[in-house]
Amino acid sequence: MSLTARSLTTEFPRHPFQPSETPRLGDLLLESGQIEPGDLFKALVLQQHEDLRLGEMLQGMGLVSERAVLDALSEQSALPVVDLVQDPPTRLLAGMVVPTIGIHHGFLVWKQVGETLVVAIHDPSQIDKVQRNLQPFSQNTQFVLASREAILQFYQSAFSTELSEAANCRCEQELSCRTWAGRTPAAIGTALIIAFLTTTILSPAGLMAGLLVWIMVALIANSLFKLITLAAFLTTPKRSSDPDRATRLPKVSVLIPLLRERDILDRLIHRMAKLTYPKELLDICLVYEADDAETRNHLLHRKLPYWMRTIEVPESIIQTKPRALNYALDFCRGDIVGVYDAEDAPEPDQIHRVVREFQDAGKDVACVQCRLDYYNSRTNWISRCFSIEYAILFRVILPGLQRLGLPIPLGGTSVFFRRDKLEEMGRWDAYNVTEDADLGMRMRRFGYRCICVDSTTYEEANFRVLPWIRQRSRWLKGFLQTYITHMRHPIQLFRRFGLPGFLTFQVLFLGTFSSFAAAPIVLPIWALSFGLDPGIYSSSSIGFLHLLIAAFLGTEALLLLLGFVAVRARGERQLFWYLPAMLFYWPIGALAAYKALFELFFHPDYWDKTAHGINDLSFQSEIDRLTAPTPATSNE
Repeated sequence: MSLTARSLTTEFPRHPFQPSETPRLGDLLLESGQIEPGDLFKALVLQQHEDLRLGEMLQGMGLVSERAVLDALSEQSALPVVDLVQDPPTRLLAGMVVPTIGIHHGFLVWKQVGETLVVAIHDPSQIDKVQRNLQPFSQNTQFVLASREAILQFYQSAFSTELSEAANCRCEQELSCRTWAGRTPAAIGTALIIAFLTTTILSPAGLMAGLLVWIMVALIANSLFKLITLAAFLTTPKRSSDPDRATRLPKVSVLIPLLRERDILDRLIHRMAKLTYPKELLDICLVYEADDAETRNHLLHRKLPYWMRTIEVPESIIQTKPRALNYALDFCRGDIVGVYDAEDAPEPDQIHRVVREFQDAGKDVACVQCRLDYYNSRTNWISRCFSIEYAILFRVILPGLQRLGLPIPLGGTSVFFRRDKLEEMGRWDAYNVTEDADLGMRMRRFGYRCICVDSTTYEEANFRVLPWIRQRSRWLKGFLQTYITHMRHPIQLFRRFGLPGFLTFQVLFLGTFSSFAAAPIVLPIWALSFGLDPGIYSSSSIGFLHLLIAAFLGTEALLLLLGFVAVRARGERQLFWYLPAMLFYWPIGALAAYKALFELFFHPDYWDKTAHGINDLSFQSEIDRLTAPTPATSNE
């Protein structure tokens, strides 16, 4: 059915159609020859297990085109189809409704005839919801059908500035570090440098005494924290889930932010194709920056599978991963939203496992975190130590925190959210360079929990010293940003977290930074332990030095024990031989800590990009081995 502006009030009904009074969509597609009976039967059977409307399912399975579905819906609902490319609405008219609302519900105001608003919508079943959103503007509405992609593209092009600016400040100001900008941080940093230099000149002994006390407290706090989480991990009972439980699978969107990732894009697409979750329920979005010409051009010449699409993020005053995620979330279609990085290789059944965790969990579970590991751990010494560090974090510390009911610093990838809870929490802080850890703390403030799932995503370990330092400095700067942001009102934080959660927060963020920054002062304790006098502790008493040595050696022994337990859980026995080498790995982080501290005050918004795809080709066989589907996953 075609439509012109002159015929708006006569060619279709004013009131929504009643599905019970109309022919079924599948029958209409059969009659028009758009689908074979066998394919329709298959889709109807699958629909019993998947939370998806028939038209969207048929498109997702690649059986019919969007135009064919629109034509069938037009015949079913007696609503005409319009072409928004040939006859677009005016920006002023479409802007009557907040763009994010129009995007979320899939509609836009197309025309106005007298006092009647003509609204383009892609799904007639949503008319009642749309009418409720339009009531403040007009009591008289009529509807037409339009392509969902055309609706989204119009919003993207016409309202890119508004959507871009909104992406910068989704997180409420009180819980964002965006106020940490301008001249104030630089002034504070300059004052601290002057104070430090002045104290060094006027009272070096007093400064050293203060630093040693700080180090002692940090060593003891970090050791107690790791010991408690280790004990919690070792006493965690095995969790079970019923994989055969009859439930309807939801739509899952996966955001993959890209920045200068041309070299790894084809391998990324191949790895995502190995996911066994039904493709019609997958909505994988490749999110790239508008000024990233090499990524955009590569995507333009690459035919993407039907379950994968692109989202271009407009330029803005900042360019960070969380900002890109905020922008792209508006265009997602899933009830569950996940994040992957460009180099990720998840286990094939990962999204199945994530969905089951959400279905088995209570409504207070807003997030599921998968394990992260490295496929190139055998590259060199740094990659092996990095793999041990990740094994400690994701196989021991985070499960221990979950067991104890304490705040969990999320990983930046392979993390999945209930979309409504993510929206409630304010999405990501666009100005925080460790948006993942920050969101984990905000989740606790809102009263939600995170579950760590027994599924692994494999990444590329940073195996070169300078890139490792740059990446670690970004993480540590983000930890400091998160600490400053949430400690603006410490009493309020204490009330929200409780004493155990509040102390955990101190150790996770301030303690982690301290353990790296203190390395140059801590390392000479090795000499002191063997009876040598490095000279820097001359102003300290013998008793204090003995206590410091005990705390240091206890910390090192505990790290070795944690590494042993984590590597054993990982199942990579070859890493056992590198556990002692971790004693030389941690001190490298001191350089990253000082870089992070400088940037916190003088360049807080700078995102030090990590290059991906450096040597993953050399480990393709290892990636294939690690992500090979098991008999159980291949039959799902």
